Amino acid sequence: MVFVPAPRCPTALARSVLDANLTARYKSLAPMGVTRILDLIVLLLLATVILMPRPDATVKPALAVDPELRARVAELQSGLIGRPDDADAAVELANIYLDGHRPDWALATVGAAQRFHPGDYRLYHLRAIAFADRFEGEPASEAAARALSLCQQTPPPPGGAVCGPAAESRLALLASTLAAVAKVDMKKQPYLAKDRIFEQLHPTFIPKPRKKPAAPAAPAAKRPSAP
Repeated sequence: MVFVPAPRCPTALARSVLDANLTARYKSLAPMGVTRILDLIVLLLLATVILMPRPDATVKPALAVDPELRARVAELQSGLIGRPDDADAAVELANIYLDGHRPDWALATVGAAQRFHPGDYRLYHLRAIAFADRFEGEPASEAAARALSLCQQTPPPPGGAVCGPAAESRLALLASTLAAVAKVDMKKQPYLAKDRIFEQLHPTFIPKPRKKPAAPAAPAAKRPSAP
């Protein structure tokens, strides 16, 4: 006698096929999931080693100014976010950046304000100082000349500040000084730039005397011979 198995229920057959597919899928994904976890752990360890400062590292503030001025910087920055056209705030903030030896930050602040106030001589004045702080004579000279030109306009340009005689005198001195070093590479020729700056700052500038060549020694006098 031969026993023939009874046909299985279609629902049970479909369920068994689905279970088999899911089991095979989870088995194939299990090693991949473990590998990804290990990769993440390795990346975290590398990031900790690379980004963690050394024990002998000295942490310094990005802006070397007094704590009160750093608080003022935060206040001015938040104010400029809401009112980017505030020229007075931009001028004050750029001055603090220059005091903290951050000419790049000052240039960024001034550049953003110049879009709203292209005729404000103060922004060009700060731009000239920032470029000079970076030893870039030519753009510094151009900015100083532009600041002096705007200062001398009567009445001042729309949106520009009033420039008095004292400010005009300072700008004239700055423009002439930077024009004297506009073509000088101040990084490679600092002494030449220093001499030219002194020529502009001191009207009675006396150039350094050149060293004269040593005079030849006089021949020794002959002693009279004995009779």
